[in-house]
Amino acid sequence: MIKTLSLSALALATLGFNSAAQADVTDMDSPRIYTGIGYGQYSFQFEDSENDIDFDDDAQMLKGYIGTQFNEHLSLELAYQNFDEVSDIDSKAEIDGVSLAARFAAPITEDFSVYAKGGWFEWDADVTQELPVGSISASQDGGDVFYGAGIEYAFTTNMQVRLEYERYELEDDIDPEMDVASVSFQYMF
Repeated sequence: MIKTLSLSALALATLGFNSAAQADVTDMDSPRIYTGIGYGQYSFQFEDSENDIDFDDDAQMLKGYIGTQFNEHLSLELAYQNFDEVSDIDSKAEIDGVSLAARFAAPITEDFSVYAKGGWFEWDADVTQELPVGSISASQDGGDVFYGAGIEYAFTTNMQVRLEYERYELEDDIDPEMDVASVSFQYMF
């Protein structure tokens, strides 16, 4: 397994540094479809002063997305995010959801760009509270605005990598906040 991953990483690095494989996304004749997968860490925080609860935990997340790049500045993207369980002494929560976002990019060079994004996140949460005589579980759902920013590097015309920060401020009685830092690899068709 390690050998396979090492060989894959070496092949990816070779493609990225090959001068014949320079990316050129600025000369687009028509919209391009892309797909990607990402991994990250997130921080989940909320305060419920009414019930004297202060919750703060970090966990991992995975996401998959598909999008359309209309030109070098504008993309539209649909994503699925799966946030691992966060917990403290007697509470735990697991969240997943689907988002739709607009992404506005500013190319710095042919291969490197910075971007901002914003959109809508539809989420579902399973929350469990441990009690001395058992536990109480509940499901919640909602939809909220999210925003983010990132950098993107194009190894080739078809292969890119992203470093991204996103902020989700879920509207609920306890106003939970999620900060996400992730890295994603994408393929543009």
